[in-house]
Amino acid sequence: MNTRLGLLLSVVAVSALGAMSLGQVTWTLVSGPESGLVGVNAGSQQTACLVLDIDKDGIDDIVVTERTQAPSVVWYKYRGDRKWDRFVIEDRPLHIEAGGDSYDIDGDGDLDITFCGDSRDDGAWWWENPYPVYDAAVPWRRRLIKSGDNARYQHDSRFGDFDGDGQVELAWWSQTARKLFLAQIPAKPREALRWRYEAIFTYLGGAGHEGMDVADVNLDGRRDIVGAGYWFEYSDGRFVPHRIADRPNTRIKATQLIAGGRPEVVISPGDSDGPLEWYQWQGGKWVGRTLLKEVVHGHSLDVADINGDGHMDIFVGEMGNPGAGAKARTMVFWGDGKGGFTLQIVAVGLANHESRLGDVNGDGKLDIVGKPYNYGAPVLHVWLQD
Repeated sequence: MNTRLGLLLSVVAVSALGAMSLGQVTWTLVSGPESGLVGVNAGSQQTACLVLDIDKDGIDDIVVTERTQAPSVVWYKYRGDRKWDRFVIEDRPLHIEAGGDSYDIDGDGDLDITFCGDSRDDGAWWWENPYPVYDAAVPWRRRLIKSGDNARYQHDSRFGDFDGDGQVELAWWSQTARKLFLAQIPAKPREALRWRYEAIFTYLGGAGHEGMDVADVNLDGRRDIVGAGYWFEYSDGRFVPHRIADRPNTRIKATQLIAGGRPEVVISPGDSDGPLEWYQWQGGKWVGRTLLKEVVHGHSLDVADINGDGHMDIFVGEMGNPGAGAKARTMVFWGDGKGGFTLQIVAVGLANHESRLGDVNGDGKLDIVGKPYNYGAPVLHVWLQD
């Protein structure tokens, strides 16, 4: 797509709807008050974003947090005709950091969500999904995972059975403590006042560590933590860090870009500028390849087979402020399954921060959920794949 088309799309974004053919697929942009995709509230610091099927209707819902005003957590349910209804999850102000995850914490068959505190709050919390009864004005029950340890700035968290004991744990970073923490889900999470947790990795200096994914990196049948340029192997009762690349402050995804062997690892800059790279395990070491020399605050990274051709594609989005401002790009790298990628610029001028992929209108195709941090906030942009 040329620059003129990109700028045109950014202008179309101020209206509720715009559609353009962009080569590999056709995307329809949905945004604006008439779509129901307004921000969390009148605040201007939208931090976290999750895409998951909250109400078990087969359509992905959108969860967004805001850390300056209440309500601090809301979710959007698709009601058809390219419109969404908003529901409150947390009606009180809460200092929530970027990142977060979902899992059936209480074992009742629906997905609960978790978020951690930012640089002002050392709390970590989970919210119990009230399925099947939802009231737009009634918040979910929030329960405490931990607080009071002064481990704040908790950027990114993920669930997984990382030690192979058959029980799922929660891992998260703290940049003030410079540690990676791991918590055990209590046997009765609704009754637990705190979760038991410990530090499994400590770094001494340099950039704050962030970015997290889950994958079986060494193909031993156990899920591993992937984050901050490392993957963590559980061995002999402890977690052993293995460096993939010296890129601690990044977005990171581990997946099978090329069939066979270990999963490849995709790394994009998060709260900084830098290259978009992917790493392949070759000859006993990680070999990096550059897809784009510079991404400006690329705080959105996701990997999936977006167009259903059997090959994994890479979605990357740039922030607006801090970031590229009116030049912020929303991009897809279409994979061929052999390590080759073709760049498609979906939009220019619509900022991304924790933007995600998901089927948010229930047509069986992956869409792009664009959430800025503060550039143009409060607002959401959704690109529906036609």
